[in-house]
This record gives sequence, C-alpha cells and structure tokens, in this order.
Amino acid sequence: MKTVARDVLDCRLWVSGHGAYLLHQVSGRGSIDEAGAHDDAAMRAAARWLAAAQDSQNDGGFSGRYKLARGWSSSYPETTGYIIPTLLKLADLWDEPEWHDRAARAIDFLLGLQLPDGAFPGGEVLENRTSPSPFNSAQILHGLTHWARSTGDTRAQTAAARCAAWLMSVQDEDGAFRRHFYLDVAATYAAHLSCWLAEYGEAFGDSAALASAERHLDWVLAQQDRATGWFDLAGFTDDQHSGRTAYTHTIAYTVAGVLTSSLILKREDGIAAARQASEGIMRRLELSRWLPGVLDWRWREVEHPQCLTGNAQMALIWFALTRHEGDWRFANAGFKALDLVKHAQLRDNVNPGLAGGIGGSDPVWGSYIPKALPNWAAKYFIDALIEKRALLQAAGTPP
Repeated sequence: MKTVARDVLDCRLWVSGHGAYLLHQVSGRGSIDEAGAHDDAAMRAAARWLAAAQDSQNDGGFSGRYKLARGWSSSYPETTGYIIPTLLKLADLWDEPEWHDRAARAIDFLLGLQLPDGAFPGGEVLENRTSPSPFNSAQILHGLTHWARSTGDTRAQTAAARCAAWLMSVQDEDGAFRRHFYLDVAATYAAHLSCWLAEYGEAFGDSAALASAERHLDWVLAQQDRATGWFDLAGFTDDQHSGRTAYTHTIAYTVAGVLTSSLILKREDGIAAARQASEGIMRRLELSRWLPGVLDWRWREVEHPQCLTGNAQMALIWFALTRHEGDWRFANAGFKALDLVKHAQLRDNVNPGLAGGIGGSDPVWGSYIPKALPNWAAKYFIDALIEKRALLQAAGTPP
C-alpha cells in the first residue's frame, strides 16, 4: 500500500499535463495500425522534445530525462555526445539550421568537460564532473567524430584523439574494459564502446584504435552462447550477469556494437554472431507481438513492460542487417518494433517535458528508467525512423 501511495505521489497528477500522460498509459491509444501511419509526425514530435530537453538547461547539454516526480534532470554528457549525430541528420533531412546550431552548442558543452587525461566524466553533471567513465567517454567520442568530420572543427578532432588514446590506455590485455567500469566488472555491452573506437580509427586513419576495437570484439565474441546467440555479461548488474538476463537496451548495445565493429573491420564471424542474436530477438517479437523489456539467454520474457529504447535500438540493428544481407524479414521486425514505440508516444501534451517524448518503459512504471522519459529513447527513436525512411526510399517504396 505504501509503495502504491508513493508511486501516485511520484506521478504528481497536479502538474500540468501529467494526468493526460498517465491516462494515455492505460487507455485511449487507438490501434497500432493507425499509429503506424504517422512516422513524420512522430519524428517531429520527438525532435521537439529533444529541443525542449536542451532548452531546459543553460549549459548547452541535454537534460538526461524528464522525471514525473521532479521534472527535468541536469545535462547528461554521455547522451549529449551521441545525440550530436542525430542532430546532424535532422539538419540534413529537414534542411533546418536549428539542428546544426544545437549540435554546436552541445559540442561547446562537452569540450568544457573533458578531463586532463582525455576522458569524460560519467553520470549527469550535477552528480559528477571528475570521475571518468570509459563507456560514457566512447559515446562522446562518437559525437566528436561525427562533428569533426562534418565541420572540420580541429578542437573536436583533437578532443577525439585524446579521448581515444585514454580509452586504449584503460583496456586490459585480454581486450576487455574493466578499469573505471561499474564495479570494475567487464561487460559485453562495452561492444558499444569499442565500435566507436573502430569508427574513429576508420575516420582518422588511427590503426591503434582499430586494433584496440578488434581485441575487444574478440573478447565479446568469446562470451557468446553458440547455441542461442546470447551474449553473457550483457546486463547492468551482478544479478543480471549471474541470471543471464538483460534489458533489451543493453542487449541491443551489445549486438549493435558487435555488428558495427564487424562491418568496419570486415569480420564475417562478428556479423554472423550479431545475426544469430538478432534472429533470436526477432523470434521473440514475432511470437509475442511485443518485445518484453528484459529477456533471458533463451530470449524468453523475464519482464513484460517494454524497454522502448531497446525497441528502437533493435529496429536500427534489424535495418542494418537488411541493408547488409537484403533479408527483409529483419526490416519487417524493425517496422513492428517501431510501431510499438509510436503507440506508446503521446505527441500532444501541454507539458514540453512530455509532448513527443518516449518513456523509459511501456507502461512508464516498468523497471527501466521508471516514471521518466530519457533523452536517449527519443534519440534512438529518431535514428530508427530516419533509417526506416532511407531503407524504404532505397527500395523504391514511399516511406
């Protein structure tokens, strides 16, 4: 009873827009088919939500999340970093300079946070400005690389080089990353760290970065269950590691990292490993007509509420496999996963912290980022809709 009362208070029904948002969680969504017909409107609404997340701060960074209990949180360097490529894509897609200007503000914010050794701090700025994080630094490296390639900004290229050098300095001999990681335990979702080293190495001709990424890829592939395609150590916590479970968010980090690295490094074994895992998750989606937020090593449901970020990330992986292999079963799964996200999005709301944003979970009180809308959910949703559009255009089909 106390928990229910606390949850109700956390949702602050008296705040503008909260009541309508919570009602949308339980009724009045309409059919998925109807929601699936509005990609452009859904993307525009999510982009306006991201703009509101940046405008809620005074430092150029993007608020990490909108919490029903407290409103906007402080700027999140990690995700501000990987939102930059999304902003550049929006600027090109819509021919609107606003999104390029927003990326420039984000770059200035990040350059002011780089530590003397080249690393970037983990967590949000109000939590930490001094302790380095390899995973978070790599997501920022991804943003710096895209900005430097797009604009020729030497400040960003220099910062990227220092960041890449630091990442390589904390890699262990077996290829894993443990130092400064959560509990100093290696995790396979760090594939989404090393893939950005590979991207940086390819972009700027850094052979050491490419070799580092390949060592980590070898380590991750050694953790794969060859029977099911599951990657051990894909979760956040010791309990998830020992139970061989994980959120679809970190599963997708792992698979996307393996696939991205393998495509850059031309490693067919890595592409095959990513395909096997992707097929297992696709089968779960097709059987359940839903993508549970937590899966186990047999790709069975552990937690029913969806992790909406994971849906959008998996759509991106399935679209990439479609492009690489021409297998439209994967694209079909991506379309369905995105329809589920669109069905959970409330585009119209008087509160800019809620209008167009994507919840951590569906329903929003699920265990992944509960009762909050994280900026990375909107980022991956936009990325996936852009990729869906490009895939259909390449196939000669109107998006």
